[in-house]
Amino acid sequence: MTRRGYFLRLAFSMLIDVLDFTLGRIPIFGTVTDGVGTAVLFLLWGKAGLAYAWEVVDITDQLDGFIPTATLIALWVGWKQGMFGRRSGVPSAPAQE
Repeated sequence: MTRRGYFLRLAFSMLIDVLDFTLGRIPIFGTVTDGVGTAVLFLLWGKAGLAYAWEVVDITDQLDGFIPTATLIALWVGWKQGMFGRRSGVPSAPAQE
């Protein structure tokens, strides 16, 4: 994935969280959008996107909007792929002599 592609996906994930915070608070509609959001994030981020499915558990649709799950998933994937510089905890390649 290119850096540009990553940041476009990150922006889309942030949009999903904004919509979840605003329109996602409507009962029943919010639960449906959480399910659709899980499918979309799975397509964007792979298996990591399935972590968004926890938002379906909140049947009141009031609490889950305050946790930016889609953005956190995007940031985690970006960190794992080294989009923010050298990955933390991963040793660098040995020096060539």
